[in-house]
Amino acid sequence: MISLPVTIIYFVFMVAGLAISIGLTPVFIGIPLFFAVAKGMDYIVRFEQDQMRSLLGIPVHHEERGAPVQVERAGFWQRMMMGFEAEQFIRNLMLILGRFVSSIVFFTLSITMVAASLGLITLPVLHQIFLRTMDLNILENSVFALFQIDWTQTQQYISYMAAGVIVGMIGNYVIRRLMDMQRRMLFVADEEGQPYSIQS
Repeated sequence: MISLPVTIIYFVFMVAGLAISIGLTPVFIGIPLFFAVAKGMDYIVRFEQDQMRSLLGIPVHHEERGAPVQVERAGFWQRMMMGFEAEQFIRNLMLILGRFVSSIVFFTLSITMVAASLGLITLPVLHQIFLRTMDLNILENSVFALFQIDWTQTQQYISYMAAGVIVGMIGNYVIRRLMDMQRRMLFVADEEGQPYSIQS
């Protein structure tokens, strides 16, 4: 649920940063700003991967890192471009864009499933509240009345609550699958020692 507002921030940062840096390219500050935004996008993807591992309880994979690069004798342009990879930049760009679009869909599905489950479970209580306070029978044209099923009010209450529990279980499964899809989108392996690569 928190992925939607967070990914909106990521998307705004990416679009605004790239647009400003490209617009300022004729001025000298545009190029350094581009590399700064690219580095920020890399940190965003790494943060999201760590958050996904933390939420799903996946052990952190310790990646092997190469020998540190000697930067003492590097010039200004070399320092600025150090660590920048075009392939990784495109991957981060697609990941943030994909997370933004998928978060809208996943947020809608999650809220719908949770709201439907809670609504069915609390329907008997709401029916009694409306009936006693406003003399309003919200179940007057219910499914049972539509199909002419002659069930008592208690039986209807139990059926609604049972349906709410079933919808909640289905929602729990759906949300877990959505989380797994998010994990795959972020190239996070489900087991330690099996990291995703860009090609996988």
